[in-house]
Amino acid sequence: MLAGKLKNCLYLLLTLLFLAGTVTGCQPAYPEISLKPPEDIDTVTAPTPQYRPDVPAAFGPEVPFIHMAIAQVGSPITAQRRYRNLPAYLPDEFEQPVELVFRSTYAEINQMITQNLIDIALIGSLSYVVLSESGDMELLVVPQIKGQTQRHSYIIVPAESDVYRLEELQNEKFIFTDPISFTGKFYVLYRLDRMGETPATFFSDSIYSYSQDSSIIAVAENWVKAAAVDSLVYDNLTEENPELQEKIRVIESSPPVGNPPVVINSKIQPELRQKIKDAFLFMHQGEEGQKTLAELGVERFVPGQEQDYDFIRDIINE
Repeated sequence: MLAGKLKNCLYLLLTLLFLAGTVTGCQPAYPEISLKPPEDIDTVTAPTPQYRPDVPAAFGPEVPFIHMAIAQVGSPITAQRRYRNLPAYLPDEFEQPVELVFRSTYAEINQMITQNLIDIALIGSLSYVVLSESGDMELLVVPQIKGQTQRHSYIIVPAESDVYRLEELQNEKFIFTDPISFTGKFYVLYRLDRMGETPATFFSDSIYSYSQDSSIIAVAENWVKAAAVDSLVYDNLTEENPELQEKIRVIESSPPVGNPPVVINSKIQPELRQKIKDAFLFMHQGEEGQKTLAELGVERFVPGQEQDYDFIRDIINE
């Protein structure tokens, strides 16, 4: 069994999503629920929930923060746990305090980047391709996980499902992760487009989980017929919870694309840029850095390769 708290939280999240997204002959008497911020709230200037950066004693109040944004691919709980040590490790390397900025969607992080409010960011592959075209962000490093710097989009179904191909999911309910996630949506859009379909014409209904973990659990518990998820999150979650491997089956895997990269604001001065890059590249060589990497689930950071994202570029160009 999954840890009780995690499963209960995910169950509540998916229940709320289904109440918002269910399309039936009898509309339930529940208000529409959205995980996106209300339109009248400026998500850029809104504070990160339950987070207040501490200025290390070694820095004076006049020293500016380096703002590092984290685009969550797992659950918010997992993201907070994995990245909590970065603000303690990085300031000594950067010689400036670091503030972590979390948001619930890729779009919010991208908005902050385009408005020049972020210095460094860990973002999705699709977001990187789009932002690099605009010149707002440049590739810095990528995480190496189990010797690999690439991953896939998995289309998954419950193990007992009689579905073995995407084409067999017509008129079924599908769960996406985020509207601008390559692994969590964009690859499926590409496949459907080649079939002459869209989510609206092909699926009976489609909803967003805004968490790869939630999508995986939804399929494992047979709450939906299928989902698109990140292979990195899928592999990690099924390793931590072996019983999931008996509940889920992968029916399709995308061509490989680069891991979610660490990108840097193109306006950062070259000297600081090199300090930041070195801090990531040599993190695995020190004891504290190794502890931080272990929490991140990363072996080390390595220089990014532009060609690893060419498949996404090809889809966009096509």
